[in-house]
Amino acid sequence: MKTNQTDKIIRSWQTNARKAIPAIRTFLKRFAGSLPTQRVLEEVHEEVFSGFDCLSCASCCKNSSPVFTRADISRIAGYIGLKPGEMETRFLVSDKEGDFIPASKPCPFLETDNTCRVYEVRPKSCRGFPHTDNRTAWERHAVMAGNAAACPAAFAIVERFRTSAKA
Repeated sequence: MKTNQTDKIIRSWQTNARKAIPAIRTFLKRFAGSLPTQRVLEEVHEEVFSGFDCLSCASCCKNSSPVFTRADISRIAGYIGLKPGEMETRFLVSDKEGDFIPASKPCPFLETDNTCRVYEVRPKSCRGFPHTDNRTAWERHAVMAGNAAACPAAFAIVERFRTSAKA
């Protein structure tokens, strides 16, 4: 059942996300002022993710650039047996905002079976992705639109709210 639901969500995202993102951005700007309760966001998030297998997709790891904090770098470097500076040099670059992000895509810690080599100590920005159960994240509409573009499950969640708002 989970595989069928995952396949359905991924197909919808592949077919519809690119053309829907401008409308999603507009919707999210309006939606930020009338967000449902935290509990409702968590319930919809859980409902979608209970039928979604992230390991069947890994789009976030293949196409996004999570931010690595200094604490993330130290923790992950220790986990993989490197010094923080070595990890920065081998795997990360500094973006225009000065944040550390992977030097390449897909993420250098993504394995061929879509698992994460550093999952137990992964960056904070990866731990909560796509943040669809976080009310504060919904208020950052540009970020949430980007998450919907990067993640089929996030797209499904945003579309559920967008469709119900039209009704």
